[in-house]
This record gives sequence, structure tokens and C-alpha cells, in this order.
Amino acid sequence: MLLCLCAPDDRAAQWFTTELRRRHGVQARIVTPQELVYAPDMHLRSDGTASSSSVTLKSVGPLDSASITGVINRIAFLPDGHLANVAATDRTYIQQELLAIWSSWISALPCTVLNRPTATSISGPMYHPAVWHHSAAAAGLPVAQLTYDADLPDPVPPTPVQSAIVCQGQCHSASLPPALFGACCDLAAFAGLDMVELFFGAGPDGPVFSAASPIPDLGRADSALLAQVAQIFHGAAP
Repeated sequence: MLLCLCAPDDRAAQWFTTELRRRHGVQARIVTPQELVYAPDMHLRSDGTASSSSVTLKSVGPLDSASITGVINRIAFLPDGHLANVAATDRTYIQQELLAIWSSWISALPCTVLNRPTATSISGPMYHPAVWHHSAAAAGLPVAQLTYDADLPDPVPPTPVQSAIVCQGQCHSASLPPALFGACCDLAAFAGLDMVELFFGAGPDGPVFSAASPIPDLGRADSALLAQVAQIFHGAAP
């Protein structure tokens, strides 16, 4: 079973998983952060070389790691509404513990996970806009002239007018010039993200890099991206 971990109002992810089932026969379902945080039990075992886990979810019931064939990780944050009446100092501690628990669970899954958690974010690497800007230039993407100064407010990047989604070395975009696809893939690889959406603004000579998100808008996914993800998790021919 392929799990798409996403917010309950993530309509793009809901459409994407539905299309994976309809077009490619992938057994995929949505699991929300709320289901994880409010799960009545979770077990994670590791001997240093291998790990196994199980969790009971409201929508699925008991689920062990061996039955999970893949994960698309789109968790932006873990809900903490149930901690509203907890003292502030204790609430911060519990939030960090929950983040550590579920980051560990996702990271330990033996299957393919698109965007495994890192120390900076549960949804993968997180970078300051200045790092993205510098890395985009280093990857060969056109960039606007922006100056980042610790003593000044961050500059405003170009307003996004088009984007590309990179997934495991393949770039998908209906509007970006294909000549930029290779540099987009290089930027995603440098960032350590399996799936990322790169945004571009309008420059004097064409598109210029604007921003990046590890939680791409899958509503923009074309048939090629659906086929690629199906192949990654299901072996379906693109």
C-alpha cells in the first residue's frame, strides 16, 4: 500500500492518489498527520541494521511497515490542537517529542519514501531563500539580482508565474523551457529532495528562479509525472 501523508484539506494530493488508483492501479490512500498524532499505538523496533514498525490508524486499522510499499511525504507540520490546555513549556517539549517520534517512524520505513524527514523538517530539507537563490545559480538556472544582508529585510523574489516539478531526476513542466530541465534536476539533487516544485518569475530575458517548495502542487501534475510515480511504487510502465 502506498501512503500519501498530507493535510486533510490537501485536495491536490487527494486528486493525485485517486488518479494513481484509476489510471495505474496503484493501491494508494491518504493518511493525515492527525491520524498519526492521535494514533492509539505505535511501535518502532530497530537493531541498528534493520527496523520494523506498526501503527494503528483510524482509517486503515493496524498497519505494519512490511505492508507499506511506499510513501509520498507531504506533511508540513503536526497538529497540536490537543495541547491547547498544556503549559507553554510542556507544550513545546511535547511538540518536539511528537516531531521526533513521527520523523523516526517515517525515516525508518524500509520502502521508498519521497522526501524523508531531516533534522530541519519532517518533510525533508529546509533552506533559507538565500541558500535556494545561491544554489539555483550554482545549478545553472537564471536568477534575479538579489542582495541578502543580515542587517536588512530579505529582498522580495520575482513573483512566480510558472513552475516545474522535479521527481527523482525527471523534470515536469508544461510552461518552462525544456533547456532548463537539467538545471532543475541538478538543483533538486543538490537540495536532497526527491520531489520539489521550483517556481520561476519573469525576467528580462526569460524565466528566473523565484522559490522552491518540498510540497509541490500535485494539481499541476501531468500524465508523465503520474506515470513516473506509478512506476516508482508499482512498476507500471510510463
